[in-house]
Amino acid sequence: MEPADGRVILFILIAIAVFALGRRFQTMILMRQVWKQSAKQVTARKVVANNAAKSLVGITLIAIFVVWLVLNLNRVM
Repeated sequence: MEPADGRVILFILIAIAVFALGRRFQTMILMRQVWKQSAKQVTARKVVANNAAKSLVGITLIAIFVVWLVLNLNRVM
């Protein structure tokens, strides 16, 4: 085996290693993007849940006020 053959084998091994690291890096970037999107979805769900809770409390207060108003109007009339 000549020194040139060793260089070719070394070059091939380096190319395979760089390819494998590139694929791993690509997978890492993709997983990070998926994680960021899921984190945004969780935040959005929290905001929607908070808005729904606020709406529920508001509607409950309005319903209580309407019932109170109807009961007081019945007493007056």
